[in-house]
Amino acid sequence: MSEQSLDLKATWTVLRRHAFLLTVALLVGAVAGVALAVWRPPLWTSTTMVLLPPSSESGVGAAERDSGTQVRVASSDLVLGEAGRRVTPAMGLTEVQEAVEVSAATPDVLRFTARAEEPEQAQELAAAAAAAELRYVSSAAARLRDAARAGRETRLATLRATLRTVERDIEETTRRRDAETFGSVAEKALTAALAQLTAQQASLVLQADQVAEAASADVGRDTASLIEDASPATRPGLLLGRTLHGLAGAAALLLLVGLALLVSERRDRRLRYRDEIADALGSTVVASVSSRPARNVSAWRTLLGRYVPGPVDAWSLRQVLREVLPAGTLTRAHAGASEEPAVDVVVVTLSDDAAALALGPQLATYAASVGLRTRLVPQHGHDSSAALWAACARVHPEHELRGHLWVNRPLHEGEPDDLRVLMVVLDRTRPERPDLPSGCVGVVAVSAGTATAADLARLAVSLDEAGVGVQGAVVLDPDRLDRTTGRRLQPERLREPQLPVRLTGTVPGERLGRPRLGSVARNGHEGGAQ
Repeated sequence: MSEQSLDLKATWTVLRRHAFLLTVALLVGAVAGVALAVWRPPLWTSTTMVLLPPSSESGVGAAERDSGTQVRVASSDLVLGEAGRRVTPAMGLTEVQEAVEVSAATPDVLRFTARAEEPEQAQELAAAAAAAELRYVSSAAARLRDAARAGRETRLATLRATLRTVERDIEETTRRRDAETFGSVAEKALTAALAQLTAQQASLVLQADQVAEAASADVGRDTASLIEDASPATRPGLLLGRTLHGLAGAAALLLLVGLALLVSERRDRRLRYRDEIADALGSTVVASVSSRPARNVSAWRTLLGRYVPGPVDAWSLRQVLREVLPAGTLTRAHAGASEEPAVDVVVVTLSDDAAALALGPQLATYAASVGLRTRLVPQHGHDSSAALWAACARVHPEHELRGHLWVNRPLHEGEPDDLRVLMVVLDRTRPERPDLPSGCVGVVAVSAGTATAADLARLAVSLDEAGVGVQGAVVLDPDRLDRTTGRRLQPERLREPQLPVRLTGTVPGERLGRPRLGSVARNGHEGGAQ
């Protein structure tokens, strides 16, 4: 599977295979989320809102205001820093910025949302933030008003000084015009100049009035107001908060564990399916058996003396015996007569595969239970099989461990065995060629998900060098999601007829020019009719 593209079916298979681990992760995540909610309960929340003044420029509406700029200003040290200094106990700017969220409900309205562990603290912090914003807006507006007032007063003083000069000029021109002869050239010139001065006087008076009106119109227009006091502090219910935290923790840990399983599965080269094991060995799977692994000498002695397979495993072991024994051996064993020479069956396993190691004792005990005179021989061992070898060594060779079963029993003349099970354990990384008698029949025992294709290939090479032909493979504890059989190798599976395609109703071979069986038969019938 590690060499295949990750699709939904493969993903679902991996997750189903680790359903127990995912269930544990789900429970642990939920408990962790609830524990976090208990350790850090939801904070109390209080909200207040401030109405900003309209723009100070004449004719500019509130829609022109940049709400993002107002939020940034309200979140700065000018506002939140002062609010932190006014609460008890005092808070730094960073703490206040983490505890208070500033947002613009509309371009005219700023909302201050304060969170704290205590309800009084949250309400006090929200009120302090709103008050700081009001003070900042008021101070900024006051500075602007002072600057504008100073400018207007300067302009008004200039206009009035100019107006007084024009009024003096009008008086002087009027006096000079009255001194001249009516209708003279000088009198007419002075009259024209007097008209211009009068018009200039009227313009200056109008400008002065406009400046005065602007000063009175700006009074009170740059003030902000509090439209909502700090609301009573609230927080989500403890039951709801813990439930949400539990669900979030369960989902987060479940997702992390699922991703980790998928990644590890992509890198895992161990073979889990019977078809993969058969293809790696180049030999079909003859049976699948549930293992009875043992961890110590006592457990192996118990297995050798008391193992009784269930109906399914008994049929699987019987299939193995039918593969390795001559035809009719089992029938003659039941009849109590057997003159055929003993068959040497080599059960080969890889190191550190406790489940597969149990196949030799299980096969020998079952063969003895059906009447075959069976001898179990530990032939080639490994450190991982030391407990089984020790259990076999403690059995006296002449002692019949159970009916028709001996362990390490020497061959006596006149008492031939029906079956000798030779157990061989090879190192999975550097397998040595075992020393085996000629004419042995090899059976490879491997547990699902314990060996890679390289491990099985090295094992097959060692058996081939020892002159042992592999009769078949036995898969111990097959994957419960494995729907393959391993009874056909890859070339045979590729030659099998394919099912029709759902949309077209035709088999894929037709696109390559291969006619369907039905069309061949139909054409042949029509040709005969012609």
